[in-house]
Amino acid sequence: MTFALESSELVALVLAIVCLATLLIIVVAPWRKVRAEPPLADEVETRLLLGDDPAEIAEEVDEGASPDGPSGPSAGVIELDPQRRSSA
Repeated sequence: MTFALESSELVALVLAIVCLATLLIIVVAPWRKVRAEPPLADEVETRLLLGDDPAEIAEEVDEGASPDGPSGPSAGVIELDPQRRSSA
């Protein structure tokens, strides 16, 4: 029994291995760096998900100013009120 490959099959096999290795590197390489980052504050994450301007949020975080409204675990829930957000 011989496992001889034609040249086109060999090229396809090598290309498939290179593609899988590249995909693995793309997925695994940044994994430690991403896990090492501190998580976003709940308030910041909520504001980003609600569509607030990221530059504005970054400026407020850099200045140390808290956004309008209460802070704490319930702050994100209160900010979900669309009428309150549109009047601001």
